[in-house]
Amino acid sequence: MGLGLSVDVYSPDIFALCQELRNRQISMAYLEIFHAASEALEGVRARLSGIPLAYHAEGLWFTQPDWETAYAAQERLQAVARNLRILHAHWVNQECAAKEIAGFVFGTYLPPLFTGASAEVTAYQAWKAQQRLDQCDWGKQAESPLLLLEGPPLSYFAMGDISYADFFTRITAMAPCGLVLDLGHVWTVYRYTDAWRNQNLETFFETFLEQFPLERVIQIHIAGLDYHPGILKHSASGQHQNPPAWVDAHEAPIPEELLKLLARVVRDSRLSNLKGIALEVDNKRIPLICQEVKTVMGILEPIVQSEPKVPVSAREFQGEKDPHVRDFELSSETWQMVTRQYRDYVELVTGKGGSRLALPKEWGANMCEGLSCYATQYLPNEILSWGGDVKVLFPRTCQLLDQNEVSLNLFVEFWFAHPRKSESEYDFFLLKIHLFVEFMGQVLPSAVSTVKQEAELLSQGYAVACQGSPA
Repeated sequence: MGLGLSVDVYSPDIFALCQELRNRQISMAYLEIFHAASEALEGVRARLSGIPLAYHAEGLWFTQPDWETAYAAQERLQAVARNLRILHAHWVNQECAAKEIAGFVFGTYLPPLFTGASAEVTAYQAWKAQQRLDQCDWGKQAESPLLLLEGPPLSYFAMGDISYADFFTRITAMAPCGLVLDLGHVWTVYRYTDAWRNQNLETFFETFLEQFPLERVIQIHIAGLDYHPGILKHSASGQHQNPPAWVDAHEAPIPEELLKLLARVVRDSRLSNLKGIALEVDNKRIPLICQEVKTVMGILEPIVQSEPKVPVSAREFQGEKDPHVRDFELSSETWQMVTRQYRDYVELVTGKGGSRLALPKEWGANMCEGLSCYATQYLPNEILSWGGDVKVLFPRTCQLLDQNEVSLNLFVEFWFAHPRKSESEYDFFLLKIHLFVEFMGQVLPSAVSTVKQEAELLSQGYAVACQGSPA
């Protein structure tokens, strides 16, 4: 489908963005819309009737061994199918990562365990999800939408005994899914698996492309990278020039390093099923978006055709394979092993492992420094500030906490005190409101009426914002 944008409905205002693109005579071939309330998606489809739309889902944690039993899997898949019908989308993209693991909830994606057994579990559940999508009624749409798994970002660490590329090779050997190759995420693999200590970026990328199943790539993403605002900038030392400690940051400018990777990969003949390239621009300033679109157009103009291509079908991938591969089952030992490993994983990333913060030997990666940074800096910042700063959300309540000398850091401990039952829809913002009220009931009961008043106002305003699309 050519060059498009992967966008959030609200930030920036999607209609203001499209109008500015028209004003500047910049034509977008398609938009990939991130998960939002169905009513908001209906507004987008109605007002952007002439633009092809794809869908980026949320809450489909195929990496998790308890996906079917712990996360209202059927309800979430039905909601995805409903939104696909609303948007008339031919594919649904889900990050191959999770924000809910073993009963604990996170605000940003945690990568999977990069092990052979973890790849088997992910492939099996992605394959089952595609089967269920195939069984839905798609009306005039000839083919059911294709499920795409996106390679996840690394935030300071990775865990596993197989490579990132090999993980996806194993998945595509078992499941008829497409892939999204996110170039910024690949850069974080270079940075946080310590590949940079022995290779420059160009050499690493060439090796990565040789090992990655490029024939399954349906879409390429490119976005910004930047230092995390809540973490002290730290440098590394090694044989090659120290790469910055960047993480995935869609609001930030696209660095020159990623533009070079894009120019290299789009010329690869193995991209036989590529259907679209998208700039991820949620939370980015509109003038910067327009500027970067023109830059990327200059790179792609000699290569990418503007005419829409026939959407790929899951059947094309199924046809490549031995039919018996599609009927595989996993042993109970595999399920139990991966379940146990993810429980250990949560203990490590939340710092609850204490002296066991060093990685288990079977995961075979020297990631202790990055894991410590994640557990002690990134994660507390995520709970207290990401997706809504607690002090801004609950100003009167936090004032009472200060007066009574109760530290907000106790809220981080409370958040990860014990596992909780998953809701039918993943919503980090609503969970933060709910748990803060619960937290106040424990640490300062005299402030419960105040925190409940603030929580009710937040919930009402959020509900109103989610139901409608921007003006």
